[in-house]
Amino acid sequence: ALVIKPNNTPFRKHNVVPTISLLSSRTSKVAFTNLHLAADDDDNKEEKLKIIKGDELRAATGIRPSLHPVAINAIAEALKLRATGKEALTVSEDVQPLEVAMTAGRIAAEAIERRQNSSQQDGMTLEPEEGQTIAGRVVGVIMRFNELETMLHGKVKDVDWVAKYGQWNDFGILKDEVPTATGDDSIHIRIKDDPLFTMCRAECLLALFLHYVEMPQLSKAGNTVPDGSLIDFLDDDRRTVLLES
Repeated sequence: ALVIKPNNTPFRKHNVVPTISLLSSRTSKVAFTNLHLAADDDDNKEEKLKIIKGDELRAATGIRPSLHPVAINAIAEALKLRATGKEALTVSEDVQPLEVAMTAGRIAAEAIERRQNSSQQDGMTLEPEEGQTIAGRVVGVIMRFNELETMLHGKVKDVDWVAKYGQWNDFGILKDEVPTATGDDSIHIRIKDDPLFTMCRAECLLALFLHYVEMPQLSKAGNTVPDGSLIDFLDDDRRTVLLES
């Protein structure tokens, strides 16, 4: 089960959402651990190393895999769960922040576990700091769904070329979208029916969170995260609208 507890790691300390332990007994077996090769003798160990050799070029350069795909997929999953009404993922008068935080923590933990499982054979499992960074971002975005979605629509709605060419889908928003808190179901219907639309929305929400929440907080605290909060998943047009306007 997820447990609320103190956490003194730099990034989680300064994130303004509840600090959550994301490890269940099942998840802890695979999350935040390095690949371990058990060998009875040298020959057996050498043979296993040949099988699990990972990305030799990446290993030689020291470049780590991007953390963003895991976070974006988890945020997209949260959007779909909210759209279907299966999970309470927006803070409201009826839904307390702690309830949303617990659900967001579970979504993050499951996404990290899937990433760890898929990486067992390539030797690129997440380091502890990388897992914590992903978890903080997923929980941070979900806890701020209302604010980030309002910001997203506000930045896009008056951009001439978006309206002229009907590029609303690139940002994962509807032309006449209204805040989800009003009870309008149009956006939820679109999210349920259009995976690409949902993914674009998740990307934009993460970019806004990184640029306007994570980076300022880390700078103020004098802390860093493994990937330096680099936003490298937006094309130039979307970057200009979201981050430079």
